[in-house]
Amino acid sequence: MADRQDKTFDPTPQRLRKAREEGNVFRSREIVSVGLLLTSVAVLGWGAPAGFQTLQALTARIFGTVADVVVTQGSVPVLLADLGQHLLLLLLPFFGLLMVMSIGLNVLQSGWNVSFKPLTPRPGNVSPLKGLKRIFSSRGLFEFAKGLIKIVAVGPLAYLIISGRLPQILLLQQMPLEDIFSLAGRWILLLLATMIFALALLSGADFVYEKWRYKEDLKMSAQEIKDEAKETEGNPEVKRRRFQMARELVRRPRLDHAVMQADVVVTNPTHYAVALRYDPEQAAAPRVLVKGIRKRALRIKELARTYEIPMVEDRPLARALYDNVPEMQEIPEDLYQAVATLLAEIYRRRGWHDGRRRS
Repeated sequence: MADRQDKTFDPTPQRLRKAREEGNVFRSREIVSVGLLLTSVAVLGWGAPAGFQTLQALTARIFGTVADVVVTQGSVPVLLADLGQHLLLLLLPFFGLLMVMSIGLNVLQSGWNVSFKPLTPRPGNVSPLKGLKRIFSSRGLFEFAKGLIKIVAVGPLAYLIISGRLPQILLLQQMPLEDIFSLAGRWILLLLATMIFALALLSGADFVYEKWRYKEDLKMSAQEIKDEAKETEGNPEVKRRRFQMARELVRRPRLDHAVMQADVVVTNPTHYAVALRYDPEQAAAPRVLVKGIRKRALRIKELARTYEIPMVEDRPLARALYDNVPEMQEIPEDLYQAVATLLAEIYRRRGWHDGRRRS
């Protein structure tokens, strides 16, 4: 009871989707039962005369040819197959329509949903103790009360209809056979129509109750919502780390733009590549613009050749810059001397004696 009181939140879309995958969908059995009963009455009322004529012709055929039929071990299967074919053609439309109606009513209530999980064997389904618990649960008691209400509601109606026509029923033996079938058919249709009307009222109430009960059973507690959020969106700490990584990637400059602005690319000579830039107006020390190993290093060197950026092979310096300096960060003091010597050589080659850079 306490657990149900904690579940006060409406089910999330994820919870509803998971329930459908497990075959747990909303369905009012009473609606389906009344629909099938109504379909049966409609088909019988519409097709009973034609079906009666077909049975009459089939009976006449059987008894008319019985004297000419030689019953042997080979003829009996043929006779039974012929009889079964006629009966199948007579009953197939009726049962086919009932099957289509049953599927259609279920689809209208819960939509199309195919799941084989309800067919999976479960130990609880064969446990006598759990079976007794289900029988005496609130759900089982409700189903029992619902069946009792059907009897109380339908029984008196059927009694009133039959008792009111009891004198006519006793006189049926004096009437021709066709009149008996016609009159009895009308009485049966009236009885069924009255019963369907009463059951339809009960099925409407059952539909409302089942809809409410289905939503109540799927309601969630605050802890369940939190657990579901962790499963679908991930742990908040993991999400935070992913966000930080994404933000760092956004902040990183494009590789081609970074190499274009570099003064020199230090290589090792194939595995490492580090692009350096020194601008006294922007930073007190040279900065690592981009760096890379293997394929990324090859791409940096390719761009350096494209933009005519000097490349210098210095294995210890390239490794030290890659391991110790993040991208877009200034180099540490212990690398000042090596980088300054390298940049001075680059400036000398390009004639930047005053230390000014390219624009």
